[in-house]
Amino acid sequence: MTGKGKVAIVTGAAGGIGKGVVEILLREGCRVAMLDCNEEAGHAALQELTASGAEVIFIRTDVSKESEIHEAVQQTISRLGNVDILVNNVGTHYYKPVEQIPSEEFDRVLRTDLKGQFLLIQQVLPHMKRNQSGSIINIASVHAQVTLPGFSSYAAIKGGIAAMSRSLALELAPFGIRINCVLPGLTRNVGMDRYLRAIPPDERKTKEAEMTRNIPLGRMAEPAEIGELVAFLASEKSSYMTGSSIVIDGGVSVRLHNDY
Repeated sequence: MTGKGKVAIVTGAAGGIGKGVVEILLREGCRVAMLDCNEEAGHAALQELTASGAEVIFIRTDVSKESEIHEAVQQTISRLGNVDILVNNVGTHYYKPVEQIPSEEFDRVLRTDLKGQFLLIQQVLPHMKRNQSGSIINIASVHAQVTLPGFSSYAAIKGGIAAMSRSLALELAPFGIRINCVLPGLTRNVGMDRYLRAIPPDERKTKEAEMTRNIPLGRMAEPAEIGELVAFLASEKSSYMTGSSIVIDGGVSVRLHNDY
């Protein structure tokens, strides 16, 4: 797989899956625009990545705001010259019983996770259509297909991302633009590491074992592992794939539990 000379936009790129995706795309020769609303973490990630000589820029962007999305895409074109790959990774987390979900919180998750992805796709399409090529990878969640109690708003919005990806794959295929969706399971990220570090060291291993006990592979994913799949979908190695939703969850969604 090589992305030599290609330009990628990655959202939520300052940490977790987003940063893992950026690292793999840079390894494959892409030039990358990192978008994130966390300016401090974004600049820290940028400093780390540019130290290795990679061609990467950071643009502070709140993907719930259309004006900032427009500005980020324009900056990417101005500074890197093109947009060949879009990785829509930004996602918020909101888990509560349905009666306890205020409408404004549902709207916030909807605006950031689903509408933000939709608006970014709208903004990059004129450039991809001009090139008659492009690869868009939307990150959703395994909750788009299987879920748990208390995840109603999260599952609904992740399912919406997968459905949107399928429809757009049909609409944009005539322009040589491919759209696929990645559905990760439990993945190590900044928030997860912060949570585990807050637990006393002698309890940490037990807590992590509890969190992963239902995962057949026995552990959570590392961000770079999601990045490897994204890089494949962004490359010509996957040139005949569009409209796919690919689960990467350590096998958790194929297990039938016998606790009934």
